[in-house]
Amino acid sequence: MYTHSTDAGWISRTHRAISPFRLEKPETLSDAVDAISAAGDVTIIAGGIDLVRRMRGGDTWNAVVDISGLAELRAIEDGGDKIRIGALATHWDIETDSVLASKMPDFQMAWKTIGNIRIRMTGTVGGNLMAAEPGYDGRVLLAAAGGSLVFLTQRGEVTVPADAGPENIPPHALLTGIEVPARGAGIAFDRSLKPVVSVAVGLDGERARVSVGCAYDHPQCWSGPVEEIDDAVAAFPPEPRNNPMGSAAYRRRMITVLARRLADRLTAGEPS
Repeated sequence: MYTHSTDAGWISRTHRAISPFRLEKPETLSDAVDAISAAGDVTIIAGGIDLVRRMRGGDTWNAVVDISGLAELRAIEDGGDKIRIGALATHWDIETDSVLASKMPDFQMAWKTIGNIRIRMTGTVGGNLMAAEPGYDGRVLLAAAGGSLVFLTQRGEVTVPADAGPENIPPHALLTGIEVPARGAGIAFDRSLKPVVSVAVGLDGERARVSVGCAYDHPQCWSGPVEEIDDAVAAFPPEPRNNPMGSAAYRRRMITVLARRLADRLTAGEPS
């Protein structure tokens, strides 16, 4: 493992707001997990879009583990009943992957809406998911698709459903990828009201999965019979955010409207 210290910042020496940190570049997955576990105050960098912004804003870590050299984490693999997408796959990789185009076109089409071209070319799946920003849509889409996050720890691999809360993410773990069921369930996504709310709906037979972003600190999800969407989503247990961008009452109403609209679109077989 290559390790050195730097006070230059990640992009250039002009980022004077970035505090000094120890940079570690593991050569294997096990090295990466060891590095994450060994240092208490540590973070991970790959594409760097979010992390550099946070560091320039004053967030500090004693150690930064650069996993960008772990090429095996960029693969998109067809596992038959599920597709595994590596944590280092970029949004562009998902957008252009032939396996996803063949087996999960709705998921691929929805993922194409994430970010602008700069973010799609550089940003990674893992970065989007682990940044845990309320306005990010990766977790929203993955939950609607019934997907899971796969972590590697010193004790082995741990799989966490995408609709689980952040408290379920194991400590000192490396996100190695995500798994998405490839059973052909339809997915529709509406982000037209961001940053007020974004809603994704996955439909598998008569059962629907509704996933909501932007309105909460982290995505909130519901699953059940499609005919129960209106009542269930209208009574979503958590209270949405209430701020100048949108009141809690308005957000709750729009969640219901968008969820029903997307479910009707999927039931009618309309493209997402």
